[in-house]
Amino acid sequence: MNEKIQISILVDNNTKPDLKKEHGFSVWIGVSGHRILFDTGQGQALIYNSASLGCDLSLADALILSHGHYDHTGSVSHVLNHNPIMKVYCHSDVLLPRYSIQDIAVPKDISMSAVDKTAILDLPIGQVCWIAHPERIYPNIGLSGPIPRIHSLENTGGPFFLDQEGTRPDPIEDDMAMWIQSERGLIIITGCCHSGLINTVNHVRRVSGEEKISAIIGGFHLSHASYQRLEATCQALQEWNVDTIIPCHCTGDEAVVLMQNKLGGKVVQGYAGLVWKQ
Repeated sequence: MNEKIQISILVDNNTKPDLKKEHGFSVWIGVSGHRILFDTGQGQALIYNSASLGCDLSLADALILSHGHYDHTGSVSHVLNHNPIMKVYCHSDVLLPRYSIQDIAVPKDISMSAVDKTAILDLPIGQVCWIAHPERIYPNIGLSGPIPRIHSLENTGGPFFLDQEGTRPDPIEDDMAMWIQSERGLIIITGCCHSGLINTVNHVRRVSGEEKISAIIGGFHLSHASYQRLEATCQALQEWNVDTIIPCHCTGDEAVVLMQNKLGGKVVQGYAGLVWKQ
């Protein structure tokens, strides 16, 4: 195989001084001659940061949306305006209305914006690939599809609903991860990991047929996780013997510190501007 893989974080809650910081996530991936954009952040940081980092969005072959929340889909219309022929990969539930309802019981709309939904729906038939099951998009690159929720300690990570009244919990079934099969093992990229990191990694290992994990990069959504869940996650990472772990976006400071204490230098805090190569 012996191919170069480069992953650049374009949008994250943390950043280098010369880039824009944003509550959101986006990465640019170069592998096998393909350029892939995974998520788009909230909307403003991607435009500035991609230009600053020399990532020409008009050259992307594919846009992958991990799920339909505003902080991962905010620049979809911008990207498609600059690259109207790129393939888009996502689950059909990305178009659903979504709400977060905290203790104050005031619903916050966390859906993809109407303009971004329209940009997807206006694409020609066949340009949008609706992912309903695990699927390889290139010979060594795959998407998890919906991830089975098996582990007893894992949940979506927040008070998420499909209605403003909070009567219909949102299972976020569109949550999915991307994986790259490299000579050193799997490289797994997650958006928010609403399915749970343990569920996600075990599912990707199963559907890819690869046990060894080289790297896990992305949001792990552990900011509100119980200590028992954090411990279980760290134990799983140790058992998988992951070479590199780059927690980003919604992972949470407590989770990152615990991972660093348990796994040492394998854990590197993600930030916009970080470039990881293999």
